[in-house]
Amino acid sequence: MKKLLLLQAGLLLAARLSCAQNPAGYRVIGDVQGLPAGSKVYLINGSLLRAIDSATVQKNHFELAGRLAEPTHMYLHAGKGRASVKLADILLDNRTVRVQGEQPDYNRIVVTGSDIDQHWKDWYRDDTELGTQRYKIRLVAEALTQKQDTANANALRRVMAAVQQSRVRLLKDYVARYHDSATGAMLPNLCTLGPLLTAADYQQMYQSLTPTWQQSTFGKEMLLLAQKKPAK
Repeated sequence: MKKLLLLQAGLLLAARLSCAQNPAGYRVIGDVQGLPAGSKVYLINGSLLRAIDSATVQKNHFELAGRLAEPTHMYLHAGKGRASVKLADILLDNRTVRVQGEQPDYNRIVVTGSDIDQHWKDWYRDDTELGTQRYKIRLVAEALTQKQDTANANALRRVMAAVQQSRVRLLKDYVARYHDSATGAMLPNLCTLGPLLTAADYQQMYQSLTPTWQQSTFGKEMLLLAQKKPAK
């Protein structure tokens, strides 16, 4: 009976994965108004800063297709060099996503079709809110320091430290919530909280991942980051 239940669970997981990922590879279907006909768009590996794919725009439409060995943080750019315009960040795996916008403006572009991309952007939105709060508090603390109001400035610096710890907790919460997907595995590598994270933080996030994602490139990178932290 136990073996049967395990088999059923395995089949269910396989079905979920096959629905989420396209075995043929990724497709990025773009419809962005204002892109010149005949111009090129480029899919750039965010880690390597190297274009891995390109397409020609026709009637504001373009399509990119290929296959990835693992999910990757990508930049989508229109044009090259100084004339290049960043259209979107995409956490991309082997599935179809759509990129749509009324104009080639990063803040007006919408990416749909990928839960891992949306989950990553949800975390980024929440983390940015906390970061903005900290920035505003820092400005007040600096103004108080200028006025030699040390007591209140120091009190605000303690609040700033608490906000930073809230950002760490938020990251851990997202990793735990999406422990069985690329989102959970990649967030600790994509975030800018590295200086705040301890070896114990990285270990905790690593342990929350499923075995499959622990053995992924991102899981292994998490362990390397933990090892680089000084022992306490």
